[in-house]
Amino acid sequence: MARILIIEDSASQRAEVCDLLRRSGLFDQILEADNGLSGLRLLLSEPVDLVLCDLELPGLEGDKLLRMSHSAQGRQIPFLVLTSIRDSERMAQLLRDGACDTITKPFLSADLIARIELHLKLQRLQRELIEKNKLLERLSITDPLTGLRNRRFLTEILSVEFQRAQRYGTGLTILMADLDRFKEVNDRHGHLAGDQVLRVFAHRLKRRLRASDIAGRYGGEEFLVMLSQINEEGGVLFAERWRAEAEEDP
Repeated sequence: MARILIIEDSASQRAEVCDLLRRSGLFDQILEADNGLSGLRLLLSEPVDLVLCDLELPGLEGDKLLRMSHSAQGRQIPFLVLTSIRDSERMAQLLRDGACDTITKPFLSADLIARIELHLKLQRLQRELIEKNKLLERLSITDPLTGLRNRRFLTEILSVEFQRAQRYGTGLTILMADLDRFKEVNDRHGHLAGDQVLRVFAHRLKRRLRASDIAGRYGGEEFLVMLSQINEEGGVLFAERWRAEAEEDP
């Protein structure tokens, strides 16, 4: 379900729209404001999925509210403007400023609901697209077996970290690790057992990492770790602890 904010100075008009929306079943919560400033405060303090706003409002008109809300929030919320004005240039400017739609008063109930349904659907599809793009981005830099960064990511980030360390004069330690006799594990117990060894090894590695460290699977049983602001002595200490843990607990 969704939340809508209605900004309308006419109490009777606001009550009519609220009643219509309640009967539509599109929203589980309806927020109301009777002027532009109150609407802006609600918009900045409450999470809403859609705004239905009158153009002519006391204190802060709808077009100014539209521009202020977009610049303050930094995120796009479907903003539908209700108006009895027939100024085509002003309507066009509203769309340029970020309004999703303009609805002329008096409106038809079915038309208003249909437009709201459309913009809710578009918003949902846009959110799904953003989430899928984020997932694809994570998958493109993640090794699917271990959950560590993949070689592509390591190759790209290595030069960035090296240049940062050079520029600011901070330490940077690069560790390379290879699992001894890993081929024997695959030959004797099968590749599924080998995969489990890699997953467990990666999990143990991640437990030791700081938030600023980067670890990835460089090859089959090869791993690479970047330790930022760590000198050679600290890097050797980290590597030896890591090696000993892998050796002591098979």
